[in-house]
Amino acid sequence: MVIAVAGKGGTGKTTVAALIIEVLLRQNKKPILAVDADPNSTLGDYLGIQYHHTISDIIDETKGLRNLPDGVSKPTHLEYQLQRAITETKGVDLLVMGRPEGPECYCMANNILRGYLQKISANYPYVVIDNEAGMEHLSRKTTQNIDALILVSDPTKIGLQTAKRIRELIDKMTFLNIRNRYLLVNRVTDKFNPEEAEEIAGLKIIGTVPYSEEIEKESVINLSHRKDAEVLQNISSILCELCASAVK
Repeated sequence: MVIAVAGKGGTGKTTVAALIIEVLLRQNKKPILAVDADPNSTLGDYLGIQYHHTISDIIDETKGLRNLPDGVSKPTHLEYQLQRAITETKGVDLLVMGRPEGPECYCMANNILRGYLQKISANYPYVVIDNEAGMEHLSRKTTQNIDALILVSDPTKIGLQTAKRIRELIDKMTFLNIRNRYLLVNRVTDKFNPEEAEEIAGLKIIGTVPYSEEIEKESVINLSHRKDAEVLQNISSILCELCASAVK
């Protein structure tokens, strides 16, 4: 199952992606492939995983696949190099996309990357992708098949309107195969009105997450089972609904 998370900066998008991974781990639904497709590349920090190579670094090192060893094909060479970008840990493998590439054309590299991601994704029961708001890597067609897209927003009107604009941007990417789109509202309070939020964003709310000071301060992977219990239970319920939708 491929779950993609997106949203504007500051809404807790990466926190939500990390929470989903943490709950999947606690449910023993592993191995999990975590893909950090946000140029800020902070998903590893939230998960407590250190990485040394990014996809963008490796593509840059190959100089657009021009300088290759003798007798080695471009797809073979790049796939071999891309394996260095996967950081393996117990239960979770992290793949960091890195910053967007420069002005040079990497069309062939992106085509190979898309095939590589599809190939390795088949080895994992769950793939969780943390995207940037502009969905840059999706727009370059490096990922196409998504079972559930979760747009994260805070409960403010501006945040919900931004989620709507991101949804409209994604809807224009007709090459994408997104089975379901949902809204997740983060840092909610007792005054939150879900019906009004759904009307503003034009999306069904799959769940809400209350503000947690503990989660904001430390890596998600090291959370205790005390004050964060409500947050983790909400994420668990969201995953149950995602899985139920995926089999329909």
